[in-house]
Amino acid sequence: MSKKYIIGLVLSIATLSVLQSQIKFKAGVNVGGQFSSLRGFDFEPNENFQLGPTVGVYLELGLNSKISIVTGINFERWKLKRDIAYYDGYGRNIGIENTEGYDFYNIPLLFRYKFGKNNDFFVEGGAFMNYFNKGRPNGVMSLFIVFEDYNFGPALGVGKIFTLNDKFDVALQLRNEFGLTNVNKYETWVSGNNILSNTIRLTASFSYTL
Repeated sequence: MSKKYIIGLVLSIATLSVLQSQIKFKAGVNVGGQFSSLRGFDFEPNENFQLGPTVGVYLELGLNSKISIVTGINFERWKLKRDIAYYDGYGRNIGIENTEGYDFYNIPLLFRYKFGKNNDFFVEGGAFMNYFNKGRPNGVMSLFIVFEDYNFGPALGVGKIFTLNDKFDVALQLRNEFGLTNVNKYETWVSGNNILSNTIRLTASFSYTL
């Protein structure tokens, strides 16, 4: 075995050891809620999205004490409240409120920068992808909108980390996801052809350092 090969092998092992000591991997769960909205309608509809649940898997790769890469996959349901006109035998409108749902899988990819005395505050930025799983009609009317299978856009957020012990922590995140791709699969008289999404989410991430 040549001396150059031995030196290269030693240096490679030393480099991997240093990287391993610096890189930390965390895994856990996300629990929270999100409020979504749509923009770009030709005629502003009366329907309003409501606060919906979010649950998922949390993954974080710490490159050093301040910078990390955050990703995962979340299941979420967008809830839309609709006022449905219903007339009684006297011609009076006794409208019915009903709610329909839209199920999505959400995948963020974010760079997180930690700061503060204990690196317990952070800002993060990157991108997100939503995959539309299915719609849940209210049983009275057809769905308000049929979503495209995928939509993308930038994401920005801030948060605070609460360290429980050497292995466990909780990160509270407030994040805005600004859709840049059309989410509307079928154009209607009210929707136009370029409907974009916006989602504000508040999430608690419970993670364990592996």
